[in-house]
Amino acid sequence: MRMTPEKESLAPQDLHLLLEADFETGTLTWKPRSREFFKSDRSYKIFHVRFCGKEALNAKHPDGYKNGGILGKAYLTHRVLLAMKLGYWPEYVDHINGNRADNRIVNLRPATRVQNARNQARPFHNTSGCIGVSWNNRDQRWTAYITLNRKRKALGNFKTFEEAVECRKSNEAIYDFHPNHGRAACLAVA
Repeated sequence: MRMTPEKESLAPQDLHLLLEADFETGTLTWKPRSREFFKSDRSYKIFHVRFCGKEALNAKHPDGYKNGGILGKAYLTHRVLLAMKLGYWPEYVDHINGNRADNRIVNLRPATRVQNARNQARPFHNTSGCIGVSWNNRDQRWTAYITLNRKRKALGNFKTFEEAVECRKSNEAIYDFHPNHGRAACLAVA
């Protein structure tokens, strides 16, 4: 998921005024705020009773990401955590293990679109068990392919599945794919 830096309205430094980050667990906690953040004494008191010291941005979206609102604007938890750690909004954030709910800082890395794409889980519709390898019915052989710059590149046809997988994996190393690329899809459970 991508939110471009110009769409983030808060500076990463300002996030530290509003939130406490636990980078080991990947959780955020609301900090107390001064009165000037609120329109009335009532809203100031309500915030401190209901939210202060409690976990922030922990709503679970159907796509698996945790998110929530800060000062009336929606934010993704993993983007906020990484921005707080790095001091800038990265263009993309990659969940290294593929679990979208695992926001520990060791599982997050700033990435480009290409880097993010090169750490994808095996699609659910994949039937061979290896991303980039499929059975070619016409030739009665296994076909290996790789996608680079949104274009599919044929790597060859092979008599055995193992040969096709070996070819695919060696090309992943050549083109700097993440070692986790093609893993079984991770169902977010956190």
